[in-house]
Amino acid sequence: MKHAFEYDCLIVGGGIAGTVTAKQLQEKGYKVALIDERAPSRLHLAESLPATIEPLLQRLGLLELIKSPPHFKHTGMVSLWGSSVPQVMPSVAQHHGWKVDKWSIIEQIKSQLPSACVISGKVKAVAIQQNGWRCHIKKNGVKTDFEIHTRFLIDASGRQGYLPRVLNLHRHTFDKLSAFVANVTVHSPLDAQPSVVVEAFQDGWTLTSKISDNQSMVAIFCNQYTPEFSKFKYAKNWPEVANQTQWFKKVVSNGEFEVKILNASSHIVSQLSGKSWLLVGDAAMSFDPLSSHGMTTAIYMAEKAAHAIDRLFNGDNNALGQYSKTMADIYNSYLNELLGCYRLEQRFKDSKFWQSKQRFPVEEVRNIVS
Repeated sequence: MKHAFEYDCLIVGGGIAGTVTAKQLQEKGYKVALIDERAPSRLHLAESLPATIEPLLQRLGLLELIKSPPHFKHTGMVSLWGSSVPQVMPSVAQHHGWKVDKWSIIEQIKSQLPSACVISGKVKAVAIQQNGWRCHIKKNGVKTDFEIHTRFLIDASGRQGYLPRVLNLHRHTFDKLSAFVANVTVHSPLDAQPSVVVEAFQDGWTLTSKISDNQSMVAIFCNQYTPEFSKFKYAKNWPEVANQTQWFKKVVSNGEFEVKILNASSHIVSQLSGKSWLLVGDAAMSFDPLSSHGMTTAIYMAEKAAHAIDRLFNGDNNALGQYSKTMADIYNSYLNELLGCYRLEQRFKDSKFWQSKQRFPVEEVRNIVS
């Protein structure tokens, strides 16, 4: 193995949390390596950001990025939740926020990083040393592996989490929610099409999220208590759910489309940081899409992670512990908020899906996160 390099920080994962963390650390003057093994996804996830995130985006130098296509202003959300009567959610500030193409903004942020910072490849192994980490890297398209020596290791590898597996950290999972997701063409643009529509049905809930005037992301959310829930990986079975809805059925036709299955459960890792490492984004804690917290919190965590690492490098040994405590407090509030949202739906009292979502154990996260 050849070519040992010295870095201040190595980041595992090139999603939104990893790229924003890399940008912040690089701007603070640190030498950063961002290891990204993800292939560009063809699936548009149509993420939503609230208007209240604008000051954060401004601080991070990201606000201007979302003011041009493919991103656009959020025109509001319609909810059929707890009632068969559509409810328009109240406006926040002058508009509801932003609809963001997640993969586009990630590439936009990467383009602001030095080319040497982003390495397309995979972390094959890591070993902790006295003054940092030795990392074995497999670079895409290159036969010879190499090592990177880094003072600090940041895991932004998503829900699967790289470091929790290496360090044998326990993951507290609060449910087993799955998302069956597809992008569909809207052949006849719907009148006054809202940005987001959520609808509850007997054994789960659906999401319709606008990507453009002629394309939407659609999803069915269910779990192991939904009868034969795995059948929804086939588009031909979606009309069974669509016929129980008002808006979803307008968008989901009987045509063929590719369905992806995504993990949509809520979890938090028992330890979010250590002497020379830290978890950020979904590698640390993940969110039910109903909450719309995922991308917003990932960006917030990235800012706080970069700040904590900078403080640590400047002699503040309490910085990482304060980061972990802040994130655990945020997650505890989220779980209680999420439980309240699910309990608003009282029409399907005999449904095992709704019973499971309205009774899942909300522990004090502070007691399970060190």
